[in-house]
Amino acid sequence: MFRLIAVDIDGTLLRSDKTVSPRTRDALRTARDQGAVLMLASGRPEHGLRHLAETLGLGLERLVLASCNGAAVVDAETEEIICHRTLDPALVVRVLDLVEELGLAAMTPLGHVVQATREDGYNVSAEAPANGMELAITPRFEDLGEPLHKVLVCAEPALLARHVETFRRELHGQAELALSAPFYLEITPPGVDKGSGLLDYCAARDLDPAEAAAFGDNENDLPMLRAAGTGVAMGNALDHVKDGADRVTASNDDDGIAVVLEEHFASTS
Repeated sequence: MFRLIAVDIDGTLLRSDKTVSPRTRDALRTARDQGAVLMLASGRPEHGLRHLAETLGLGLERLVLASCNGAAVVDAETEEIICHRTLDPALVVRVLDLVEELGLAAMTPLGHVVQATREDGYNVSAEAPANGMELAITPRFEDLGEPLHKVLVCAEPALLARHVETFRRELHGQAELALSAPFYLEITPPGVDKGSGLLDYCAARDLDPAEAAAFGDNENDLPMLRAAGTGVAMGNALDHVKDGADRVTASNDDDGIAVVLEEHFASTS
């Protein structure tokens, strides 16, 4: 039986219509009733994950929020900070220099506000309301004077694809980079990803990662699938994510999470 269930959000927990199916909701409730902890693991900020949990009616008991791709891990019920990792300020400056040079945009979460370098940046206007947050424009994030968990570079997919390797080359060894969507490049501190977030939680709770199951579909989910004892790729996952998982389940639209959990947790209904 799994003691920790870590799930990505978009393309994994959520169906294409952005809802959670009744079957998946019931499977997660059964697992938590039997002692498992649910971890929401996402590139979204903590405020956005809390907003999502409230919107979906997931409840806070036995719920952990691994936000910003694992840079911040918090017990949702007690608000205990389990992990808090931030970017080197000099690296933030270099990232924003690259963003400006390449004509892209960037965002970073800070409290209940999404800070963006440009109001007209790709998907900038949608990111804040999607997370129940406010939007503010700050062309240079170093001017905020605050430690940052991540920088999210955003651009039209074809444009971002042309520049991803530039970021990888320029930031090699200084940060973790992962695409969370075709239009989002997540930049987090070195060694920080969803997998490190899962391991940080396990270490804090004296939990063997072998007793964890992780579900995902995208590139930034791979470290988490590898860190967990059972890494599960959704049926709709990218091919290389499926190749890196322990098993492949049904798609997010076909109750892929529930299919696996029902094998491990007996229904109490």
